[in-house]
Amino acid sequence: MNLLRFFLLTLVLASQGATAMTGIFWQPQLRDSQVSSESWLSLMQSVRKQGFDTLILQWTRYGDAFADASETAKLVERTAAARRAGLKVVIGLYADPDFFTRQQQPDLALENYLNRLRINDLEQVQHWLDAAGMAPDGWYISAEIDDHNWRNEARRQPLLKWLSETRRSLSKLSDKPVYISSFFAGNMEPEAYARFMQQLHRTGLHIWIQDGSGVGTLSNAQRQLYLTASASCSTGAAEGVVYELFKSQPGETFSAQPKSSAEINALLSAPSACEKSRLYFSLRYLPAARHILAL
Repeated sequence: MNLLRFFLLTLVLASQGATAMTGIFWQPQLRDSQVSSESWLSLMQSVRKQGFDTLILQWTRYGDAFADASETAKLVERTAAARRAGLKVVIGLYADPDFFTRQQQPDLALENYLNRLRINDLEQVQHWLDAAGMAPDGWYISAEIDDHNWRNEARRQPLLKWLSETRRSLSKLSDKPVYISSFFAGNMEPEAYARFMQQLHRTGLHIWIQDGSGVGTLSNAQRQLYLTASASCSTGAAEGVVYELFKSQPGETFSAQPKSSAEINALLSAPSACEKSRLYFSLRYLPAARHILAL
């Protein structure tokens, strides 16, 4: 990349206005609508006092869930309350429950599928703008990028094309930062994964990497190799790390429970490295939320 192109890319990324945040993910569930408006506002105020400045909705459409206008209206009400409590809001878009299965399709079918996802995301942006009457502080692409299906460089090209075109299309509708997250499970070498994250970053997206501590697939030492390679202060492409506030339970199917209060407090009190964002998954596991939101 020559100096002029590098300079122009820097201007584009700067114009998107992404800044370091201390954010908490909320994974909306239909049952959350049973929480009273007063309890929700109180929770948001508690979250703000705890030091968070941003609420990230992981999605605003999950398959057929939240397709009803009344369900969307409830999400709009929840985000309005978060803003009244002093929080910024990043809005997740369309989430396909079958994403991890369907991303394994042959190349042509995969490209068609990703194009459909882009259409779904753009429709969701317009739907949200119409329902909320204002743009959020950022958009979140709900598809999570793993280190298994995209190991092959040729296989990766439809993904990069999809994300680049989606980011450009989103910017035309609403010029706000666009975020996406990725996770690793030891399927690529740390350095190769870091190069992959650089490729994602060059699409214009802001990359968050999940720390993997809750899933427990890798040891702490192994996880640190990936985080150092991809989220380091000097060369890492990731602009933030998503710290998992849960721990997995033994068994054939994945299940999780909150980490201890001491573990969660240690994660929340750790300083930010070189102004990178610190994100936490998820709201449901915070001690202040457990009597309000069901696990």
